[in-house]
Amino acid sequence: MVSTSPKKHTLLYVDDDRDTLVLMEEIFSSENYTVITKLSGEEGLKYIKENGSVSVVVSDFVMTGMNGLEFLKEVKSFSPATKRCLCSGSFDRGKLEAKVKDKELDSFIMKPVTIDTMLTTVEGLIKEYEKKLPFYR
Repeated sequence: MVSTSPKKHTLLYVDDDRDTLVLMEEIFSSENYTVITKLSGEEGLKYIKENGSVSVVVSDFVMTGMNGLEFLKEVKSFSPATKRCLCSGSFDRGKLEAKVKDKELDSFIMKPVTIDTMLTTVEGLIKEYEKKLPFYR
C-alpha cells in the first residue's frame, strides 16, 4: 500500500558508495520521507547551505575527503536543529557512545545494519527533532 500523506521530514543521507545511496533512498522514500542523497560531506554541506535545514542527517564515517565526523560537526554549526547520526563499521563503539554523550553526535549505527535498525534509529531521531524544533523557530 502506498501512503498518500505528505512527506513531513527530509532526510539527508551522505555516503561515498552510490549503491548504498540508492538503497537508502528506496528504503526511506517508501517510508514517506523526502530523501536527499549526496556522495560526500562537501556535497552534503553545500546542500544544507543552499537549501536550509533538514530533519536528520545520516553519514557514513569513512569517505574520501571529509570524514563523517568532520561533516556532522559542520552540519551542527549550520543547522543546529538537525539530528546527526554516524553510520560506521570501522569506529570503536565506546568512542561513538562518548561522542553522543558529549553531544558531538545525536546517534550512531554500527555496520552491518539491518533495515529495521536503520528505520528505528531515524524514526527516533525524528521524534527528538520534533521535540526540539520549537526552540529553533
